Amino acid sequence: MAEEQIARIESEPSDDEWRAIRTFRLRARELSENSLLSQGYEIKANFAWKAGEAPKYTVNPLPAEEPFRSLLLTFRHFVANDEPSNFLRVLNIVAKHAPAARSFVERLRTQWNQALFGGVMDLSFNGEALTASQIFDLWLNAHYFPNDEAKERQLERLSKALSPEFVKFLLANSVTECCKRVLELTYALSKLSNPKAAI
Repeated sequence: MAEEQIARIESEPSDDEWRAIRTFRLRARELSENSLLSQGYEIKANFAWKAGEAPKYTVNPLPAEEPFRSLLLTFRHFVANDEPSNFLRVLNIVAKHAPAARSFVERLRTQWNQALFGGVMDLSFNGEALTASQIFDLWLNAHYFPNDEAKERQLERLSKALSPEFVKFLLANSVTECCKRVLELTYALSKLSNPKAAI
């Protein structure tokens, strides 16, 4: 196991930056209390394709609907650009004020982007690359909180092409990986050697 290192805050964050850190930690606490994260769940899917045949997907049972909806509601605070708890915003704050943590920050950024934007495999739909970020947006705005008819139609077409279970698997897999990064950053924030980092 690697030796733990504690980075020091070397310059004073602004009031807005402290607010972002405090809000991030508060939202991360809410995230960690979700039953799916506190009790764990396993997601697994198999994909088979033979020339001349339609693709076949086998998806293990997915998370129960209500705790998963609750998880997505909280997780949204880490991906929405207008939220102070946006994951990448807080990463940038840490990199700016704790230079010794930059390699840690870049590793988390890469893992986050791979999970959210790279997806679990290279997929395309209607000739365009399909990312977990797009699936998250579609699922949230067309399934859980339908308020966009165009996105509802997109999600319906995507689910017909890939199967609803497989599309939900892609979403659950990406969210799971991103939640790990959120909790890892939360732990690192608790170790910053500055009392204002605490809530």
